[in-house]
Amino acid sequence: METSRGIVLNHIKYKETSIIVHIYTELWGRQGYIVNRVRSSKNKGLAVLLQPLTIIEMQVSHKSKVSLQRIKDFRVLHPLNTIPFDQTKRVIAFFLTEMMSKVLREEERNANLFNFIHRAIDVFDEGIGGAHNFHLFFLFQLSRFLGFYPGELKDVHFFDLLNGRFSELQPLHGSFLEGKSLALWKALYGLNITSLEGLKLSSENRNLLLDHLLTYYNLHIDGLGEVKSLNVIRQLFG
Repeated sequence: METSRGIVLNHIKYKETSIIVHIYTELWGRQGYIVNRVRSSKNKGLAVLLQPLTIIEMQVSHKSKVSLQRIKDFRVLHPLNTIPFDQTKRVIAFFLTEMMSKVLREEERNANLFNFIHRAIDVFDEGIGGAHNFHLFFLFQLSRFLGFYPGELKDVHFFDLLNGRFSELQPLHGSFLEGKSLALWKALYGLNITSLEGLKLSSENRNLLLDHLLTYYNLHIDGLGEVKSLNVIRQLFG
């Protein structure tokens, strides 16, 4: 048996009393686990503890090259105080866990990435101002750990989304930002998790900036596919 911290991404029902839960772990990266008897009459309600962004400590018998591991036991390290009860935060949490389920594909340890996600969740749940901008900050910073963080900020007229850098000349392909879209993109560079409230955006511009971020992810991650919760988050900020 080994012990690891983990960040819950999502779970689905499995057979009569069990669930399959996907977790980004501190020791083994993204993993899928079968958790038995959490939906039985005796343990009814335990599955609620595995809601998105919950941080847990778990005991597992880890086996390499196995698609579904098994959790022997787990406990919640930090109960979520605001995310499950705030509509804006709850929608953002579902959106970000869907995104992480798609992009966190590595099955190896990455302590810096785990610590970034852990710290971001803690601050998000604490009740910070500007929580409606958290998903923009998170996706922008997450790209750093995925290997395609945008290049150095420059005072030029274009940002080349395909090559991830600012450009003095308009790129020959169509994947670039200019004008208002470029100004919104540049605002992400000065965005800190403790100063999210300082990013003043209309609902239209918030959704426009999110679209640019998703375009950027699609250009740099093969097979990202449809984001099912996107329409919900657009409606939230509509």
